[in-house]
Amino acid sequence: MSAAARTHVPSMSDAAVKARTGRDWAAWFATLDRAGAQKLAHREIAHLLAARHRVPSWWSQMVAVEYERARGLRVRHQSADGFSVAISRTLSTRLPHLYEVTARAGERRKWFPTGAFEPSAHTKDKYFRGRWKQGARVDIGFYARGRAKSQIAVQVSRLAKKGDVEPVRRSWKAALARLQSLLEE
Repeated sequence: MSAAARTHVPSMSDAAVKARTGRDWAAWFATLDRAGAQKLAHREIAHLLAARHRVPSWWSQMVAVEYERARGLRVRHQSADGFSVAISRTLSTRLPHLYEVTARAGERRKWFPTGAFEPSAHTKDKYFRGRWKQGARVDIGFYARGRAKSQIAVQVSRLAKKGDVEPVRRSWKAALARLQSLLEE
């Protein structure tokens, strides 16, 4: 057993994964080891779980990711196209206003982290996406959290290396704090 397997703590309990998939983590990891999953790509592991074991799509992804982490094939925040980080904040403002201060370039410059941003897709009051700094992707979701509260959830993906995760997290936390100051003055 590798050091990663001995020290890995899944992000979800055995009871939760067993309730949804019929097996706990140890059983899934043993099943995947027997199937030679350590030599498979993520997509192939997820397909094996879905096709051979009838694990629902989302759960096949979850089990595959946890298996890869447990076997040292993937580290936290790592995905197929690099590393990612997520940050969110609930603010005392209405959803349309929160969306507007993100969608309008002039307003966005007041709080957004430094770096070139190229918007690529958006749906009013739902999401705003684009390219940010050296090829990273930014996906921003907007959620109503009551009559006068809204949540902004930022996912930054395609980061080049693990060392980028914490600086990007700090940068976006600071940006969301600036946004909160702007909106809640």
